Amino acid sequence: MARKIALLIGVGEYGEGLDRLQCPENGVAALQSILENREIGEFDEVIALLNPSVSDMRKQIVEVFAGRSKEDLVLLYFTGHGVKDLYGNFYLTTTESYLLEDGQINAGTAVEGEFVESVLSRCNAERKVVILDCCFAAAFIKGTVSMDDSSIDIKGQLGTRELGEKGCCVLTASTSTRYALEQEGETLSVYTRYLTEGLRTGGAALDGKSFISAKHLHDYVKAQVKVAAPAMNPAKFSGIAGDEIVIAKAYVDNEQRYRKQVQAVVKRFRGRLRPSAKGSLKLSQNDLGIADELAAAILAEVLKPYEEKAKHVAFYKQILQEEKDYGYPLDAEAIEELQRIKRRLNLRDEDVRTAETAVLGAPLASSVIAAHEPPRATQTLPATTPLQYPTFSFETVRVNEVGKVIETISGEAECYTEDLGDGVTLEMLRIPGGKFMMGAAQGEEGANDDEYPQHEVTVPEFWMGKYVVTQAQWHAVAKLKKVERDLQPDPAHFKGEQQPVETVSWEEAVEFCKRLSQRSKWTYALPSEAQWEYACRARSITPFHFGPTITTDLANYQGTDWSYQRKTYPGNYGRGPRGKYRGKTVAVGSFSPNIFGLYDMHGNVWEWCLDSWHDSYKRSPSDGSAWQGSSEERKVLRGGSWVSIPWYCRVAYRYWDPRDYRDVYIGFRVCFVAPGTPK
Repeated sequence: MARKIALLIGVGEYGEGLDRLQCPENGVAALQSILENREIGEFDEVIALLNPSVSDMRKQIVEVFAGRSKEDLVLLYFTGHGVKDLYGNFYLTTTESYLLEDGQINAGTAVEGEFVESVLSRCNAERKVVILDCCFAAAFIKGTVSMDDSSIDIKGQLGTRELGEKGCCVLTASTSTRYALEQEGETLSVYTRYLTEGLRTGGAALDGKSFISAKHLHDYVKAQVKVAAPAMNPAKFSGIAGDEIVIAKAYVDNEQRYRKQVQAVVKRFRGRLRPSAKGSLKLSQNDLGIADELAAAILAEVLKPYEEKAKHVAFYKQILQEEKDYGYPLDAEAIEELQRIKRRLNLRDEDVRTAETAVLGAPLASSVIAAHEPPRATQTLPATTPLQYPTFSFETVRVNEVGKVIETISGEAECYTEDLGDGVTLEMLRIPGGKFMMGAAQGEEGANDDEYPQHEVTVPEFWMGKYVVTQAQWHAVAKLKKVERDLQPDPAHFKGEQQPVETVSWEEAVEFCKRLSQRSKWTYALPSEAQWEYACRARSITPFHFGPTITTDLANYQGTDWSYQRKTYPGNYGRGPRGKYRGKTVAVGSFSPNIFGLYDMHGNVWEWCLDSWHDSYKRSPSDGSAWQGSSEERKVLRGGSWVSIPWYCRVAYRYWDPRDYRDVYIGFRVCFVAPGTPK
């Protein structure tokens, strides 16, 4: 007989450096009552563990997951602080947890994610669900958590309860590095609030379904959270089987039917119900026999995330107005505090853009640039084409001088997808035109003479590869008709379809572009050096687009000290930390992108540019075009690689190799210009 067992862990009491939390205890209690309810969760055993020590948490996790039969379903829920160290290791905190003087977690006072994963992997139960309501939860997934085993048989009725597919599913509150776990006046965290609501009301079930699967629950919670707290981004990690694990029952009655209709209408009108929408709901209420009091309660519950966001935006607008009245233009200190308020309210820049424009006459982002950049640094120019393309959303981060993440920033970019055949595509992002200061800032650590003089360049809008060219993309294009030279079908040393293609020369990269252009309606090319640096900087003026330093959590480079000819080259930059040396390329998109949505602009592989090498920027073009002449045999490389020390990965760093040179650390990405006018 299959059994359903849950372990619910809530931690709100902490040591030095970690804020005390009120919501975890309430979250555990709320979820426990739902899972124990015979009409909803129908769990046989629910264990609540509040503010445990390290040993108690480890012991309980092992006891709950050990000794399970194959037919069982086991659920682990954690709410509290999640932390990540400089090496990317993820920890669940305990009541003993505290931060050291350098701001890092004392690892001996927390439970590492690898421990939880090892217990999960040894558990016999073939249905496992992990729900993490904590920061850095996405770091729990490192490719080591076993998701679905396709050799396991499909659905089954076990006893009287349908448990659905067999597999593993991990639900997380956000992919963000940080978010506000608690909101003022709320007894539950925003994620757990909608998690329990979806289960308690049956709102997470699909229309007409009498059960709630892991995927149904995730989809419901994500939709609600993205309204109430847009900066959060709930995530799900599983295969198809893990998606279909059944967590709870849902009764299909008139109340549920009415709730579904309310959800659909509210979503359609984005929380602003016009009279006709209210009239439509009133008719549905009468048809289904829903009492006025119950109908009002359902509507209030469904509208709550929209009202919560509106309340947060109104609060932010009020503070912004008061700050303007206090002193205008805003100084850097005020701007930084306003940005912090946005993060605490889980709001993105786009959520408050209207409010900022109403108060300041322009979005705060322009004030941020003015406060942190020198005159004439970056000014956005009008787009060269009115065409609109699909967008994708992403998150990037900013770090301080010691490499600590101080801000998570949501972004959005227009994306054009080129079909390369055989199911392989190439994603190109619109890079808005603008002006920037090219080259190293005066006194920048590690700068060379060839990075000067720093000079202003105007770059027209263009499109750039979201990633460096992958081996899958190379294989597809290498099959196309030859233009000028042959291409090796599989040149890369480090194999993997999503690994960067490397060991390709400048000449071969140009041939790739010509073959691709022959197939496409656009003319592809390598980026000019100015285009590359403008795209990498993405409106920043720091040595790295992430900030004043870099860490191996953010890029693939040599993060350990390296000795050569009796000289030691440090594995860190500035006051940043040392890290790891992976010794090879990693799959594209393994780290956070920059604010333009471009991945791996620092490290992984050096990237060829169109330009010939020049020893300085004297008399260089100011219009963003490639700089030819001088030595046509030497071609520019930018960005650093997996084998590079950190200061070689700086935005401004320049390097060169012969145009026919190949090595395991050299790759490239492609560009095209003005998609409004095909070739």
